[in-house]
Amino acid sequence: MNKIRLVWSVRTECGPNRKKNEDTVFPDKSGSGNIPFRAAVCDGIGGHVNGDLASSIAASEMKSKSENLVDIITAANLEIINYQEKNNESSGMGTTMTAIQIGPNGLMEIGHVGDTRCYVLSDRKLIQLTQDHNVPGFQNILEKALGSNEKLEIEHQDFQLKNGDVVLLCSDGLYNEFSDEYLKKKLQEGISADTLVGEVLIQKPKDNVSAVIINIFEK
Repeated sequence: MNKIRLVWSVRTECGPNRKKNEDTVFPDKSGSGNIPFRAAVCDGIGGHVNGDLASSIAASEMKSKSENLVDIITAANLEIINYQEKNNESSGMGTTMTAIQIGPNGLMEIGHVGDTRCYVLSDRKLIQLTQDHNVPGFQNILEKALGSNEKLEIEHQDFQLKNGDVVLLCSDGLYNEFSDEYLKKKLQEGISADTLVGEVLIQKPKDNVSAVIINIFEK
């Protein structure tokens, strides 16, 4: 694709069973535009202090001038660790981070740590591009997260987008409520993040719920 136009929608909600929203999305508003484009969903570790702050710090790094996504996630990790060192009351805070950037010719780069997810709907197939970094047998315990270790292993890959593809970034509060078939159907219908998260809230989810949906068009 030589010229690409993007239309994206975002929404993040606390949900009825949590006291605060520990998810952060980037960008924080829906819109449309051209490449280059970045997006991320960060889910602060539940049950730990300042998970909302950790996810906010991580998402803020997406504004970095660096063009290297792995470097951006690495910097976010170090920022969270440095904050903990300066603020003892925040010791143990952390977050997942699933981030993408779309560059020339529709090449999408994915960087990922934790159990937030990146899906792509392409050729009528829903593909989960990221792996969940959970301890085997324990869905709610992460093997790795930002803020826990200076040496962070970041899952990284590229995916070639095409005209009509749809990218979904989401937290576990969303995908735990819906099957892949349901997500595929809704993305094929052109659902927005606002509507999709709204449908999750009807289910009275246990967790915070966040989504970023990006529609890819060739000019």
